[in-house]
Amino acid sequence: MKSLKLGTIVLLFLTNAMFASSGVGSPRSYITGSVVDEETNEPLIGVNVVLEGTSRGDATGNDGRFEINNISPGIYKLISAMIGYETLVKEVDVIVGETISIDFTLKQSPLELRSIVFTGTRTPRYVKDIPIRTEVITSRAIEQKSASNLYEALAGTPGIRVEQQCQFCNFSALRMQGLGADHTQILLDGQPLYSGLASVYGLQQISTADISQIEVVKGAGSALYGSNAVAGAINIVTKKPARTRATAGIELGEYNTNKYEVTAATRKGNVGIFLFSQQNKAGEIDYTRAGKGEDDVKHPDGVSDRVRTNATNIGFNLYIDDVTRMDGLTVRGRVLNEHRQGGILTDGYYENPFTDGTERIITDRFSGGIGYHKSFMRAGEIHFDVSYTNHKRNATNDTFLGDYMATHEDSLPSVLDMRPYIAEEDLYVATFSYVHRLGADHRLLAGVQYSHNMLNESGKYVVVDDADPLYGESYTSYSEKEADDFGVFVQDEYTITRDLELAGGVRFDTHRSRDEFRGSGNVNPVGLEAVEYDESAVNPRFAIKYSATEALTLRGSFGTGFRVPYGFSEELHLCSGSPRVWKPANLKPEKSMSYGVTADYSTFNLGLSLNLYRTDLQNKIDFAEAINQPGYDYQWENIDDAFVMGAEIGAQYAITGDLVIAADFAFNVGEYKNERNDWAGTPYYADSKKISRYPSTAGGVKIEFSPRDWLFVFNGGYTGIMYIDYFMNNEDPTLIHATDPYVILNCQISRTLFDNYKVYAGAHNLGDCVQNLKYDDDAAFMFAPVYGRIIYGGVEVTLQ
Repeated sequence: MKSLKLGTIVLLFLTNAMFASSGVGSPRSYITGSVVDEETNEPLIGVNVVLEGTSRGDATGNDGRFEINNISPGIYKLISAMIGYETLVKEVDVIVGETISIDFTLKQSPLELRSIVFTGTRTPRYVKDIPIRTEVITSRAIEQKSASNLYEALAGTPGIRVEQQCQFCNFSALRMQGLGADHTQILLDGQPLYSGLASVYGLQQISTADISQIEVVKGAGSALYGSNAVAGAINIVTKKPARTRATAGIELGEYNTNKYEVTAATRKGNVGIFLFSQQNKAGEIDYTRAGKGEDDVKHPDGVSDRVRTNATNIGFNLYIDDVTRMDGLTVRGRVLNEHRQGGILTDGYYENPFTDGTERIITDRFSGGIGYHKSFMRAGEIHFDVSYTNHKRNATNDTFLGDYMATHEDSLPSVLDMRPYIAEEDLYVATFSYVHRLGADHRLLAGVQYSHNMLNESGKYVVVDDADPLYGESYTSYSEKEADDFGVFVQDEYTITRDLELAGGVRFDTHRSRDEFRGSGNVNPVGLEAVEYDESAVNPRFAIKYSATEALTLRGSFGTGFRVPYGFSEELHLCSGSPRVWKPANLKPEKSMSYGVTADYSTFNLGLSLNLYRTDLQNKIDFAEAINQPGYDYQWENIDDAFVMGAEIGAQYAITGDLVIAADFAFNVGEYKNERNDWAGTPYYADSKKISRYPSTAGGVKIEFSPRDWLFVFNGGYTGIMYIDYFMNNEDPTLIHATDPYVILNCQISRTLFDNYKVYAGAHNLGDCVQNLKYDDDAAFMFAPVYGRIIYGGVEVTLQ
């Protein structure tokens, strides 16, 4: 009731402000101009020209010209940005009824240090001016990696670790500044993209075909993005059509590592559309090193290290400007189909998904969204976005088969009892926000967000507790889970002086969820009493930015966050799914306090950065065995308090216009407040305080050489010592393993011919680095590459 009253008040405020800002009948104002190359004086096509802090902007056409119409009066910063060129910002005073002409002459830039970003404040800002530090992965950087999905695009980013954790299915996980995947919010054009079920393989299922750039905001993000943004947010910004253009590419690599991609874009008048299709295929690889680090010889063990995958993404982005006046409409849609299969590679096993030692996952996904924004003549602007996602999974592994044979003296179950784990998740998200400029000093943001998540699961199981009178009986478990999240947020970006800016905001969230479980036959056929969960949280965030000089920018931030678990998590490594995880009503939300201090120094050919951070976690949530909860195997628990902290340093230097070198390094520490009780009495009790899979050091280097129409790129990534739990070995004692440092090297060479053709070749993991310590009974014991070098080559054709 409290949240509904608060939401009603905010909506009334937004509505009144909207109509007060409408300014119906006011004369129109325009900004027109052109953008040319400084050296050649030729018009530049596809340059983004944007009024900072608004959705008003345009991309230059074939003649290099742009036009922004229906602008409310006021003083703005007009930004022109394009990859490969230095960003320019000009101040413009818009007067009612006037047309202003502004031209830009852009200088080619060897460094990609400046762009327009959205994620840090939910308003478009010049990255150098924004109080919330935002890092950008450009489409050019993605292309240089030959990254076919989000997992590969994020790999090597300072402060971010992506990893695979299963030989049988290769499910992926993302960790930002030491915190797990469920602490980072992944967004698509500002809207939450994945939760629960969909996040397990999501990083590898999001294609790069329509990605314009990826924005990374580290540190507390709950003040704007709600639960699961404790570590920060990653926003995928999709491509917008600026002109008629089509591309087709094919890439072929070893072990059937192939990519096929077609994109097409066109714009006519106020309507533009971008179409894309991408298929990524990968064959199974068995590349196991011989026995526990004894030598460095490739020695297959008959189990997949990389699973066979076939993923197809097809989608569109439609943009309509000035539907009525001073507004815009965006419609997006995409479908995904993926098959992945792994396990024992012996003939007769691998192709049968119900055989012991195999696993198969089929994913079908549809997502779509509609966004609408409208500007008003008196400095106001509304944004309304709705999205819907339907995610289906059909998965099989040998959990049921193994449990049945263990409880029935190795006899086999009836073929009629063999069935997959089936899950379907529906996610609805609606966000409404209003931005209002108060003079030239304040930019106010207020908004509401609502999401509804439904997850239905079913799977076949066996009672394995020999003390249970139903021991050995098989049953089908059914679960229905739903969660409602409602948030209200406000923010003020206050420019005190030209060099000093503050940003402060707060968000109130409520989370309500309901979990229902029932079995079949003699095992809980009526079902258990539904578990309900109801929590709320208030999370503030404050940031300050000071431009000490034209080149040096200092920032500081503080914020709080919170997290509650959703209905599904692969952290248990029950790869076919787990509908039997209990979320007790007395579970406390995991809360955080984050601090950050950054310094960025940038000139035309030099960029330096320093980022110091710390996050304190209270009531950290993890799994434990369910106690006195019939029908459930595991439960969520508040296990302890913890912290992560570290320092990240980076540098870029353009030796010449054609030669750029970059390097980064990080020092990290992460620990629980106390040693973990499950390691008491073992030699690893002291090490159990350390947060798992959090490297103590990490770094990278990149060299880019681009003479004329050639491009040579070499990069390397270093990962230091980290600690990984291992429980399941039948031969050696249970242990916490301290990994050895390792280095991954990659390279690519490409050449552009006749402006429309590109040929390239490269190698992933050039040094053939492979984890040489493995345990056969723990498919999740993975911390480094588990297969070696892959050489690839491709060609891309562009028509425009």
